[in-house]
Amino acid sequence: MLNRVAFLLFLLLAAAPAQADEKIVVGGSGGLIDEMEDLAKIYMAKNPGDKIEVIPDPMSTTGGIEGVKSGRLTIGLVTRAPKGEEKAQLIYRGLGRVMVGIGVNNASPLGAITEAQICDVFSGKIKTWKDLGAGDGKITVVARKKDDGNDTEMRQKIPCFKDLQVTADAIYVVRGSELMDAVHKRQGVIALVNGGSNLLERPNIKALSIDGIAPSNEAIKTGKYKFYNERGVVTLGAPKGLVKRFLDFIAAPEGQKVLVHRGVIPL
Repeated sequence: MLNRVAFLLFLLLAAAPAQADEKIVVGGSGGLIDEMEDLAKIYMAKNPGDKIEVIPDPMSTTGGIEGVKSGRLTIGLVTRAPKGEEKAQLIYRGLGRVMVGIGVNNASPLGAITEAQICDVFSGKIKTWKDLGAGDGKITVVARKKDDGNDTEMRQKIPCFKDLQVTADAIYVVRGSELMDAVHKRQGVIALVNGGSNLLERPNIKALSIDGIAPSNEAIKTGKYKFYNERGVVTLGAPKGLVKRFLDFIAAPEGQKVLVHRGVIPL
């Protein structure tokens, strides 16, 4: 009897460190990194035995997907659902919507634009702000080199943008944060921008109304403003253990408040 009790005690002690040392690594698209850092801090304060590492350097949606597939990441941050061969073994969970739109510096008098004007600006047909009724000076288009969910969104929903070749005069950057910084700091720049933390941290960016509809949270939630993308996560197989507990926390009211505070419209 004593041997059996000792054996059971050994099993309990052996299992305890595994629970205490459980750790996950989160990373991917820069569109959710700030939100995840906030959520991880709050969660770990309540659950000190669980460890969540959020990689602060953005690595794009593709990086989030490939990171999970390779085992480098436990949770991948994405701005779209996996597609094609990416879907293999991955489970996707949407967390919320953020605005996608046309961003200019607050110093610009421009407040609205049409779909036709968007295509003319980004193709290079319209080259000056005067052509948009917004003062003088050359328009500087800034765009991302690849893996741009904002570009994908516009191509899907604006007919003239579907096969548009961006002007050869455009300035290309690698990271979404670099693009947002360009609009925030430089008058005369126009770019495809998104909401969430990226926009909240750059108050000098103004998102334009498109065809008379402003990109308010309510308009995005109802679909009246049709340009937005979805923020979500991917895991390798169904979430278990700490992954499930953390994702369940995000879906609970406390986690949802963090998303709303950061400009994400929960699903």
